[in-house]
Amino acid sequence: FKVTKVYHMVQFKDGSAYLLFNGCNWNCSFCVRKVGKWDFCLPDELKRVLDNLWSRGEVEFLSIEEVVEILNENRVNLAFLGGGEPTVDGELKSLVERLKKENIDVWLLTNGELLDEKLVDMVKGITFSIKALDDALHRRITGVSNLNILENFRRFAGSGKIVAETVYAENIVECDEILKIAKFIALVDPNIRFRIDPLVQNPVYSKVDECIEKTKKILPNTYRIKANGGVETPKLLYPRL
Repeated sequence: FKVTKVYHMVQFKDGSAYLLFNGCNWNCSFCVRKVGKWDFCLPDELKRVLDNLWSRGEVEFLSIEEVVEILNENRVNLAFLGGGEPTVDGELKSLVERLKKENIDVWLLTNGELLDEKLVDMVKGITFSIKALDDALHRRITGVSNLNILENFRRFAGSGKIVAETVYAENIVECDEILKIAKFIALVDPNIRFRIDPLVQNPVYSKVDECIEKTKKILPNTYRIKANGGVETPKLLYPRL
C-alpha cells in the first residue's frame, strides 16, 4: 500500500489527466503553486471549496492503487505528472511502472534536477523546465544552481523525449535571457521543441509572442500553448467532493 505525493487530479476534454504532486526541491519566486494549490483552470468558487478541505486536513495523498483506480474509472490513457515537482516523490517510479501496466502513458513535467536514466526510459515524454541560463539569476529565482540541471539536459536531450520549457516573467526572465537559453539548447540539439510559457500571475502575451518570433531564429520549434476559445474547465477527479 504505497502512498504517493499526489493530492489533486483533473481531466481535460481530450481525455488526458493532470496529476499534481505536493512539494518541491526548489523555491521559485514566481511559482504558480504560491498562487494556489489547484489546477488554475478550475473555477474560483471550486478552488475556494478545495482550499477549505485542504485547510481542514481533509485532502489525503493517494496511494498508487487509488491513482490507478481513478484514472481507469475515467478511461484516461495519458497522464501528465506535474506539481510541485514529481521527482521528489520516492514512489514516482513505482507509480509510473504501475501506470504503464495499465497502458496509461506518462508525460513528466520537471525541473530536471533529479532525472535519471531509468525515469527517462520509463516515460513517453518530458517537459524539462530551464528557468534561466545565467547561474546567478537561476540561484536568485530558485534558490539553487543550474549546473546540474544543464548537465542533465545535455545528458538526456538525445532520448528524443525532451521538450524544453521556460517561463517569461516580466522584470525577472525576459527575452534576452530566454534567447540565451535558446542558444544553449540549440548547441545541444537545434530541433528540440521549446515552449515559452507566459507567467500565470501576469501573462504578457504580446511580449511572449514577440519573444517567440525572435527565438524561432535560433530554435525553429519554439511555441506557446494557446487555448482555443478561452481556457477550458477541466473535470475534477480528486479530491472527490
